[in-house]
Amino acid sequence: MSERIRVAILMGGASSEREVSLVSGRAVMEAIDTARYNARPVDLGAVGSSVYSCPAAVSGVRGRAAAVREAPESIYNGAAVLAAELTDKQSLPDIVFIALHGRYGEDGTVQGMLELLGIPYTGSGVLASALAMDKIATKRVLESCEVPTPAWTSVTAWEYARGIVPDVADECGFPAIVKPNREGSTIGVTVVHSADGVRAAVEEALRHDTSVLIEKFVRGREITVGILGAHDLQMLPIVEIRPRTGFYDYEAKYTAGLTEKIVPAPLDEPVAARALRAAELTHRAIGCSGMSRVDLIVPENGEAPTVLEVNTIPGMTPTSLLPRAAQAAGIPFTDLISRIIECGVEEGAR
Repeated sequence: MSERIRVAILMGGASSEREVSLVSGRAVMEAIDTARYNARPVDLGAVGSSVYSCPAAVSGVRGRAAAVREAPESIYNGAAVLAAELTDKQSLPDIVFIALHGRYGEDGTVQGMLELLGIPYTGSGVLASALAMDKIATKRVLESCEVPTPAWTSVTAWEYARGIVPDVADECGFPAIVKPNREGSTIGVTVVHSADGVRAAVEEALRHDTSVLIEKFVRGREITVGILGAHDLQMLPIVEIRPRTGFYDYEAKYTAGLTEKIVPAPLDEPVAARALRAAELTHRAIGCSGMSRVDLIVPENGEAPTVLEVNTIPGMTPTSLLPRAAQAAGIPFTDLISRIIECGVEEGAR
């Protein structure tokens, strides 16, 4: 039997999604095909005590992003320790499976470090990762490619401090959803129904980032499309997401029983075809590789499915949305992990 491929499963980190990342990483570790892969976990938030002690790694969800920005030395020291760990001759991996979510993992930073080290990794490259993490940049790319996406506007911390507040009613209308530009898991997100709520919502979002996306809140059915591959893509069955609270927030995402996930989504064939096409165009426009999950809304007014955002490193537990879609396509969780690793091996050191 040939020697097993050495895989370092990178998880944890110091972002606001640290705990979610640990769940993903542990699930991958438990399900990976041990006959083919020699896997070991690497927790980015525990590699160096400097990062583990960073306020963002141990505080509550709210305000973590700000805490990370205030501790650049901790992040730098942790990255240096991580680089030393991954390049140790005794445990040098053939490939890194990135199970990180949020900043310093999903945004191109770790991908860039791995490229400097010459180590292959799973998922999208530096540019696609950075683009997908930046919701405003994603919006601009989608519009340039004529992919349907809700009307939007934005504001930076610099602008807001100088009294510049977008005219939401004119630029995208109410209700509107206000989001930190580079956060995930609906952290710092507020739905506003009138101009009276805009300032408080922007201030909440600015606690987590220095720029804010404000977009029209489209009423309709929330769906997501999983995609595997880099060039020859496999579109997975569409999943419909039905949160019992009516809004797919952090609690609905990660609390058992609060969200119904239906796969394949009960959509009319023309609507499903348009959703799959929009998701494929998004994956290719951003330049995703290995896997992605594109979130869309099917408007209740009958308009075309509209793209909300793209996730380059979706949740990776057996009950997460991408693995659920893969299961419906006849791809067991262990095989899904193997497919993602194989794509990363084919990409090689980038």
